[in-house]
Amino acid sequence: MEPIDVWDAPHRLGFSVTQNPAPLEEWTPYRRIHPPHLDGFLVSRHGQFSLMPLPGGRTRLEGTTWYSHSMWPAAYWQVWSDYIIHRIHLRVLNHVKELSEKDALMDWKTQNQEAL
Repeated sequence: MEPIDVWDAPHRLGFSVTQNPAPLEEWTPYRRIHPPHLDGFLVSRHGQFSLMPLPGGRTRLEGTTWYSHSMWPAAYWQVWSDYIIHRIHLRVLNHVKELSEKDALMDWKTQNQEAL
């Protein structure tokens, strides 16, 4: 659940994270396993997307996530938390890039149909 709490079109979209997924999903014959020592390992709190105009009609999309974790030793787990968040950002931003470039290509083809 990520309700939008900032909508500053076309510059910024901010959202709160009100529910995080389970920290672990095991393959097991048992119905539910809940390892309580993993609660709070990586808790996303807030996120935002910012659009910044660039020269040549281009746009930069930047994603930011605020999160916390509570595992010891914090310095060690911070490395892994940052890595996980970075991988999530890359996946989301690459997906948005793919969709927007596909739409831009379709728009260009529509506008230049006679020339093709």
